[in-house]
Amino acid sequence: MLIFYIVVTLLFSVRSYGEICPQPLKIAVAESWPSSVLENLARYHQPFKEIGCTVEYQKVPLSRSLQMVSNGKLDGDTYRIAGLEKDYPNLIRVATPMARFGYYLYKKRKASLNIDQPKSLAGSKTCITFGNRLRRQISNELKLQVLEASNTSQCLKMLMTDRVDIFIGPRPEVEDSAFWNSKDDYTRAEKPYVSTNLYIYLNDRHREVAKQLEKILGKYFITDN
Repeated sequence: MLIFYIVVTLLFSVRSYGEICPQPLKIAVAESWPSSVLENLARYHQPFKEIGCTVEYQKVPLSRSLQMVSNGKLDGDTYRIAGLEKDYPNLIRVATPMARFGYYLYKKRKASLNIDQPKSLAGSKTCITFGNRLRRQISNELKLQVLEASNTSQCLKMLMTDRVDIFIGPRPEVEDSAFWNSKDDYTRAEKPYVSTNLYIYLNDRHREVAKQLEKILGKYFITDN
């Protein structure tokens, strides 16, 4: 009788997990992210797999991805700061963060700006990618002049051609070797301007998925400060 109970319980568990994800989840990936960020993101197939879900990453513009999730055209989005659910009616945030990254100030190595004293940078020019809320917040705090571009590659080209003075971002993204001829091209501040948790967002029809992910996502947490 005990063996029968255990088997039934296991079968019910598997069925329950399968029912929360009857189809693969389409998760947004910013088309501007370089290979190093995508490699980090690949590790998150596993927590979804643990709860009986499969994931298909789909490249979309960063500026549109959250709206697409809220509208139900996509199932989720990743590497986003907290609080965005307030702006989208059908968006929920998985409470357990997926990562914590430091956002550094970068400049050309020969530039005279002192990026270790952020308050001295008021009036300097920076580039932000469309839809990046955190970079916008930092730019406002530091009173920077802002130019916008579609992706990080375009922003860093602006930096190297002196169209902007500084760029803001996490090391795994900004220091991808695809963007630079050598590490001598740039220098970063000694400490991050801010360190922030980054989260997975889902359409609210996936509340059970979010609930299950919250229990296990801590095992996959990464940080790079």
